[in-house]
Amino acid sequence: MGIYSNGRILGIRIYNFDLSDNINILFEEKYDELLSYQQMREAYLFYTNLSDKNNVFFKIYTECFSTLESHNKDKFMDWYPISLIIFLEKFGH
Repeated sequence: MGIYSNGRILGIRIYNFDLSDNINILFEEKYDELLSYQQMREAYLFYTNLSDKNNVFFKIYTECFSTLESHNKDKFMDWYPISLIIFLEKFGH
């Protein structure tokens, strides 16, 4: 049960937290259609050029659905967290 992504990537957010736990968005792109290879490559190159890759996090903008309420099966767009491994797999090719 919970919120699930269908895996379609329409945006990427790369961020970290400062010492006060505030979110610092380092890179963010969001589109009305699937990210192209070039757009994914741009995010990957941004990440590889970071001088400090410690405590960097990733979210994709994707279509989601919730199973929390049986009557609420509608799809919606949201930022969905992904791991570094998934980011490198999807964006590093």
